[in-house]
Amino acid sequence: MSVFTTTAYTTDKLTLGQRRVMLAAVDADGRLPDGANQRVLNNISESWARTDAAAGGRFLTAEGCAALAPLGRFSLLVRANPETGSLPGTTGHSDMLALVRDGLAVLQDSEGRPVPVADRWERGNSLRITERGRRLVGMPLTAPPFAERHPVGSWAMWKREGEPARPVQILGWPLADGTVRVLPSGTRLSYASSMERPVPAEQLHPALQASMTTVPNRSDDRRKMMTDRTPEPTLDDELEALRGLAAAVVKPMTPSAETWEQVKALEERATEGYELAERFTEFDQRATADRRAPKAWGISRELSEEQIAAELERRPELQALGGFVATLAQLGMAPWQMANLVRKVRAHHEAGTDES
Repeated sequence: MSVFTTTAYTTDKLTLGQRRVMLAAVDADGRLPDGANQRVLNNISESWARTDAAAGGRFLTAEGCAALAPLGRFSLLVRANPETGSLPGTTGHSDMLALVRDGLAVLQDSEGRPVPVADRWERGNSLRITERGRRLVGMPLTAPPFAERHPVGSWAMWKREGEPARPVQILGWPLADGTVRVLPSGTRLSYASSMERPVPAEQLHPALQASMTTVPNRSDDRRKMMTDRTPEPTLDDELEALRGLAAAVVKPMTPSAETWEQVKALEERATEGYELAERFTEFDQRATADRRAPKAWGISRELSEEQIAAELERRPELQALGGFVATLAQLGMAPWQMANLVRKVRAHHEAGTDES
């Protein structure tokens, strides 16, 4: 059986005939059908399907699979829950249409019956990976022995040579390349270190179950498990993370590229774009309710005596406020705003004195 990976990236578009033949190859363990239209077969380059003289046929390559499922869609399929087949709730509309069109995913109601894509948003309907989709990304069709030791949602210890063991949550089954998607956990992890990632299955070992609190992981159907000791990230940390996400969304954009190339790059970052929008909404709600953050906005600063003294030396007009400098800072005013307020009050007072 061919091992599918998408380490390659391509912006070349498939014709309908090429797509049909290559999708049929996915169903046949990667082998292009011999009875396909010869002109279509001739137009499928060796980079997409390599000739294997020993096996007597042509087989899809990593680049060919990348052409069938660009990185964004491939990532969605890999993140499907292997037990239920459910795809992440952040699937974009264009990705959903493409996955359903190619038979890589199917839209079903709560009873498992296929429904048209127009009913995507009906309550109980969900997008699920198909057998073809599993074959494309190398996901097992049935539960492997690994699933008995490490069920989806369970905890394990990720042990790498020369590094301390780290607790992770199991998010899937081993793929054809031998990796398993996990979600690291810990109270001192950076944002980048806490993101879900693929790790070699042999590096995962059973872990004792601890008392956990289940917290919904945004719109995804998975659940993020956190210990009671895990603090919620501060708004300043979340703001920094949002900046990183925003940079990642626009990174593939090349200003000098053709319009269709830019559009394609954005489409393939749709998942990251939806995640950025959702996290910013959560961030905005928290920031609205919390008067003390984020500090980067200059809101609700707790000024020390040294900081107050430095501001008084920099802006002598603040002397008129006395102890109210700290109070106004807690209410969200920046020192320059306080100085402007004092100037306006003085100007108004002087104008009134001149008139009298």
